[in-house]
Amino acid sequence: MAGKKGVTPKHIKQKQFIHPGIDHPAIQILEQIEDPRKPSLFLCYSSTSVLFMVLAAFLCGATDWPKVVAMAEGMIDWLANYVDMSSGVPCERTFKNLMNAIEPSSMEKALRELASLVREKKSKEVVSFDGQTEKGTADKYTGMKGIHLLSAWSSDNNICLGQIKVDDKSNEITATPELMDMLDLHGTIITADALNTQKTIAAKAIAKGGDYILPVKGNHSCLLQDIALAFDGIEIEQAREKMQWERAIGKAKENRDKARLQRLIEKGASACGAHTKNEIEKSRGRVEIRQCTAIQAKNLPSSEGWQKLRSLVRIKRERVEGEKKSCEIVYYISSLKAADVEIIGQSVRQHWGVEGLHWYLDVVFRQDKSRYRNRIGARNLAIIRKIALNALANETSFKGGIATKQCVACCNPTYREKLVKKLF
Repeated sequence: MAGKKGVTPKHIKQKQFIHPGIDHPAIQILEQIEDPRKPSLFLCYSSTSVLFMVLAAFLCGATDWPKVVAMAEGMIDWLANYVDMSSGVPCERTFKNLMNAIEPSSMEKALRELASLVREKKSKEVVSFDGQTEKGTADKYTGMKGIHLLSAWSSDNNICLGQIKVDDKSNEITATPELMDMLDLHGTIITADALNTQKTIAAKAIAKGGDYILPVKGNHSCLLQDIALAFDGIEIEQAREKMQWERAIGKAKENRDKARLQRLIEKGASACGAHTKNEIEKSRGRVEIRQCTAIQAKNLPSSEGWQKLRSLVRIKRERVEGEKKSCEIVYYISSLKAADVEIIGQSVRQHWGVEGLHWYLDVVFRQDKSRYRNRIGARNLAIIRKIALNALANETSFKGGIATKQCVACCNPTYREKLVKKLF
């Protein structure tokens, strides 16, 4: 008599797979990902084996399913050192079906756990939050937009700490606090783009035991105007103080008071509470002068609701390239003290590390070229790419770019071993 539809018969037991590398932390984390498939007599491939094959293939430069299958077949003996390969390499359809069925939240948890194994907690670690749309997942014929993924990037560790999907009917403003809740952010400096300059995100950074540096642009016009006026007022005070200082120097010279003249020169004109750090960078015929100025955020009319707002920051960038000259001014708010101007300026620059993450995903891993329309599968595959990138970016024994490291990993099993060790 046939069993009830949708119910697995009791005599059918889940096949037990034996993984030679079960003691490896990465394999143990992959084992925790729940296999969504029902027990079956025809179940030949462990979900752990399939996921590890995909990860290894992406470490070696795979960008689509045919390449994953070809690379897995080429290194089947090496894969057998870690996972059960008794049934060989599955077909493309098996890879896709499993990737489309796994719950993305469990994959995202695996990314966070693997990142935590290699993450080195540092004081004032810069963690940047930014989103990216996978253009290849969009379908103009059905009106389906590409999925938007929010990532957390540690510039100091050069790894992606976590990922979360932004709901189609929402935006990063609601997703960022959710991702922050999933991460250990104690002692870090949170940075984001102007869209995420929100009171809720600043409050979440403080609640997690960190600090924040957030840019202020047109979406907070009143706050932006108040900050600009505050810096204008400081500049007027500085001009007045400089005038008085120059007058005092002139008087000391007139009276031939060398001791007073020396004291005035050593002291300099009053900065009126402003702290400034200048940097000059020359590269490929371009000269860039960056000036970071921080002042206390006292008596700011629009400061209400911004938790522990301690300083206002102005970044002025002047670029000279041939005969072309340009100047850009961006304002920030921060919970750091104005005296920490050097840390603030460095953190602002480190925020652009998250753009490097996006560049590698698009250019090296060909993420935007992938026409993977399944929303769940594309989200899971994005996690595989980021796990692979974490390992490739932190392997330093070979001096070369990410793409070159993938070529070496494809040809050299010894180097592939080194990359796997960078997963934990």
